[in-house]
Amino acid sequence: MSKYEKFAKQLVNKMTVEEKVAQLSQTIAGYRCYERVGEEFFFTDDFKEFISNYGAMGAISNILRACAWTKKDWGVGIEPKHRAKVANSLQKYVLENSRLQIPVLIEVEANHGLQALGSEMFPTNLGMGCTFNTELYSEIMDSIGKEVYLSGNHMAFITMFDLARDPRWGRTEEFFSEDPYLASEYARVGVEAINRNNVLSCCKHYCATGDGFGGINTAEVNIGQRELHDICLPVVEKAVAAGVDVIMAAYNTVDGIPCHANEYLLKRVLREEIGFDGIVLSDGWGVKRMISQMDRDLVSGSALALKSGIDLSLADDGAFLKLIDALKFGIISEDDINAAVIRVLTKKYKLNLFDNPYIDDNGALDSFFDSGLQKRLSYKAAAESAVLLKNNGILPFDKNCKIALFGTHADNLYHLLGDYTSLRKEGEGLTIKEAMQREVSCVTYSKGWDFFGDFDDFENALNIAKQSDIIVVTLGGTTAKGLSEVRYDKNTGAAISAKGFVDCGEGKDIADIKLPGNQNEFLEYIKKAGKPIVAVQIAGRPYEITRAEELCDAFITAWYPGQQGAQAIVDILLGKVNPSGKLSVSIPYSSNCLPCYYNRVGEDTADVDSSCTSNTYTDYPQRVLHPFGYGLSYSKFEYQNIGVEKIKKNEFRIYVTVKNISDIKGAETVQLYIRGYGNSVRRRGKELKGFKKVLLDPNETKTVEFKLGFDELKIYSSRNRYEVEEGKVKISVGSNPDLPLSAFIETQTEVKNI
Repeated sequence: MSKYEKFAKQLVNKMTVEEKVAQLSQTIAGYRCYERVGEEFFFTDDFKEFISNYGAMGAISNILRACAWTKKDWGVGIEPKHRAKVANSLQKYVLENSRLQIPVLIEVEANHGLQALGSEMFPTNLGMGCTFNTELYSEIMDSIGKEVYLSGNHMAFITMFDLARDPRWGRTEEFFSEDPYLASEYARVGVEAINRNNVLSCCKHYCATGDGFGGINTAEVNIGQRELHDICLPVVEKAVAAGVDVIMAAYNTVDGIPCHANEYLLKRVLREEIGFDGIVLSDGWGVKRMISQMDRDLVSGSALALKSGIDLSLADDGAFLKLIDALKFGIISEDDINAAVIRVLTKKYKLNLFDNPYIDDNGALDSFFDSGLQKRLSYKAAAESAVLLKNNGILPFDKNCKIALFGTHADNLYHLLGDYTSLRKEGEGLTIKEAMQREVSCVTYSKGWDFFGDFDDFENALNIAKQSDIIVVTLGGTTAKGLSEVRYDKNTGAAISAKGFVDCGEGKDIADIKLPGNQNEFLEYIKKAGKPIVAVQIAGRPYEITRAEELCDAFITAWYPGQQGAQAIVDILLGKVNPSGKLSVSIPYSSNCLPCYYNRVGEDTADVDSSCTSNTYTDYPQRVLHPFGYGLSYSKFEYQNIGVEKIKKNEFRIYVTVKNISDIKGAETVQLYIRGYGNSVRRRGKELKGFKKVLLDPNETKTVEFKLGFDELKIYSSRNRYEVEEGKVKISVGSNPDLPLSAFIETQTEVKNI
């Protein structure tokens, strides 16, 4: 028992049932707990009444959240200069109006930057995954952790567990990859970086959300034990090993049981098998949603959630307050409540909140912002996340070219930022048009295509294109919820939003991933100009881009590149940055070819009778346009040698050499895949088990080293356990799909607990 848990157990014995339940029920949302008048902040009656009625408050979410939904904007919300003051005032009110003076945990959304006024918006996770640069992500998350701490907040919500297995899902932008190994490495370094700053890391969502039926948000998930353990759980295991403090349950069901009522997942798997000892948090309104799904009343439903393993309920509209009645009726015991409360109190002790509940309001946050660290990291991430999919030699182009620029994305910053984005003040980031006009001598912009299919600018765009040397077209979709058209208040600088087209983000799932509006038609039309076309895709998911890519001379997917993304994109087009991104998700040949993730059971294997079985379709023999791990560069690389050294049982060291055979300095991501033979279960065609990003000068050669051990070689066997089985493993190294180096190793039987 840790000293923190010991203190928590001593305190829980002094608490009333009401005070205990108040630690577990987040009834008042942070953005609804205050009002601002001028430079003064006042707490609402609902906030005060909760503390008066229950004598405590355990946690409160998102006092900093500022978006079109919360309507907490510049002039009416918490600006950077207010953060420490408001956090301290809130903490002071809770402490002074509760009997035992238990501090409150303050939580904040921090998926790709704090969803708060004045915070840097980094590329969304899908783009971060394409950097294949976990060191960079660690630096970013360390900076986010510092910002959370200096803002007087204590817990950061970060999407880390979900895998991008179906691009129809609107939340695809939030996930690092379709691959569990790649996502696991990001989760590991992200948790470690956040925790370095005396901030609690909260990873979401547990579990298997990325396999929702038909790519529909919160839909049911129907997977077997091996898919669960081989694909969904590795990222959770890595996060737990790294020290994650809080895990958020998912909305979906798994094999018919909602995650919020899934004792098998929350207790047996998460706590017993994986060894997690932190807080299990519900998703927002997740408990009430589960109660409705299970046709329960609030009392028995809240008891079911608690007994299944939910400790702390987020935005539950008072559902967990019904635990008081559940205790009276004997549905739960006080020990059930105590166990959850102890976990919450233990984390508060870990943060030293009982001795030091306040943050110094000494200008440290201002100094942190003024350093420019986050802007530099954000630019680097945007530059490395862009993936060059095609280049017929047109890129990079000269700044003295005449450029015809088209596409809605090019003239609106919000299209570059993604979901869970805070409102921007005018001037907080450049648009692509602005960045290009700064760098290129002659740029003419027009809308061109339209999300809603209007053709009114086609003829004008063609005339502009004919006068240009190169055509640059932005393509893709948008998560700019209510922000497609933005005006600014002259007095406060606040954004005034109007509704617009949205096809991505939470709750924005689509059945057809064709490029929206009349984008393909515009490319067909503009082709008449007879000029080279460069496409820059801004997107939160893979789209069907097969025809668009055929029509273009170069094609870059930049995902949602964040606040510094416009400058990074322009620098890539001009050759100031050599693109190095690799696809962290596969791009389908057609919308009809889903799912198309690469690591399927049996994928890339020879069938016994090819006349009867196939890994593709008769009408779509090419299911994947560009596979996981693919990405071009302005440099060219050659893989030369591979060596294998056995260290001990089921531990190997792999050496490969790679050379830059061009005269352009560039970075290459060396990828290692394995394929097992002779096992008790049918293996996946190939599985990523190592990657290294190396920077190479012209004609430079480097040796890259990988290690393979139990964790990389294990499978969830037919005996329903993790083990390395006796057999043969093929190792392939290169840049997928070109894997020119290969070797074989022999494995021996070995069984370990997680």
